[in-house]
Amino acid sequence: MLLFWRQGYSATSLSQLLETMGIGRSSFYAAFCDKRSLYIEALQLFAGRTNAILSDVRSQQDPTAAIRLFFEYTLFEVPERRMRRGCMMVNTVLELADVDQGLSELAARLLGEIEAAFAQCFEAAIECSRLPAGSDPAELARFIMTVNQGLRVASRKNTSKREIAGILDTTLSLMGVAA
Repeated sequence: MLLFWRQGYSATSLSQLLETMGIGRSSFYAAFCDKRSLYIEALQLFAGRTNAILSDVRSQQDPTAAIRLFFEYTLFEVPERRMRRGCMMVNTVLELADVDQGLSELAARLLGEIEAAFAQCFEAAIECSRLPAGSDPAELARFIMTVNQGLRVASRKNTSKREIAGILDTTLSLMGVAA
């Protein structure tokens, strides 16, 4: 997963995978069939870890705090080199949109699961009056997901953590999400 995340699907060779995994070609093909199948497993693993973080922070009493905590855990409380990799799902959509529609669509579907979790946070925030009644949780989730994807791309282009934090603070403030 780390090799694919760092280099992308296209730039990762089978020989690099074999060396990183410490296995031979026949073992690789017996276990994974091909590079694409391994990539799917790695992408699903990455998505599962991201969803676990979001699930963990959603257990907060204040659902708006969960939104902020997600970004804290995934952008600011990780080593700089990890933040600079961006998000493997976002990277996949960007890299493979015109190359492998199936992998790009899988990544988009996995990102959709995160967006749905954001919508649940916003729904809960509306129910407990942390956000105004009549707010559309799905629209708020689409918006914060767009911001999330933009922040992941910004992190890939070496935007500083301070700048990213400022963008996030401004976004959440404009949305009425407490600091």
